[in-house]
Amino acid sequence: MKKRQKVMSEPPSRPAGRPRSDASRAALLDAAYWHTIDRGYAATSAETIARAAGAGKQTLYRWWPSKGALVLEAMQTKMRERIDRPRETAMRSGDLEKFLIADLAQLRGFADALGGLIAEGRSDEKLMRLVRDQWLAQRAADLYAVLSAGGAELRRRDVLVEAIESVILARVVFGKPLDEELARTLSHLLVR
Repeated sequence: MKKRQKVMSEPPSRPAGRPRSDASRAALLDAAYWHTIDRGYAATSAETIARAAGAGKQTLYRWWPSKGALVLEAMQTKMRERIDRPRETAMRSGDLEKFLIADLAQLRGFADALGGLIAEGRSDEKLMRLVRDQWLAQRAADLYAVLSAGGAELRRRDVLVEAIESVILARVVFGKPLDEELARTLSHLLVR
C-alpha cells in the first residue's frame, strides 16, 4: 500500500475551531477599556467584557489568558493611541517636572486598573510578569529618556527611575492622588 504524498496545491491544515477575528479582538479591547474605566477593575468581569463586545468568553480566552492580561493590553493600546504632546515634548527636552505632570495626568485614568492588576498579580505570577515586563518596563524606558535628555548621570538614572516609580506605584496601590504637587515634589527632590 502506497502512502499518499501531499500535493503542493493542497491548502495547509488549520487549527480546529473558527479563525480568530481581528474585529472581535478590537471589540474586546475596547470593551475591556471602557468597562474598566467606567466601573473599575474589580467590578469588571471577563463575562461582562465579552458580552459588551458581542463575543463569547471562549473567544476572549483564545486571545488572552486572563481578564488581567486583556485589561493590561487594552490600557496600553489606549495610551499608545493618545498623543500627549506635553509629555512627549518634556521627554525630548529632559524636563522631568513637566514630564511627570503630564505623565501623572495621563496615568490618573488608569490608576484603578493598574492597582487592580497589581493586586491580582500577587496571586497570578504570569499577570505580574506581564505588568512588569510590559507596563512598567515602558514607563521606565520613558523615564530613562527624560533623565538622559536632562543630563542625569548614568549611575543615578537607575535609582531615580526606581524611586519615581516606587512612589507612583505606592500612590496607586493606596489610592492616593497622582497630582501636580506630587510631580513637582518628586522632580525637586530627585533632580537638582
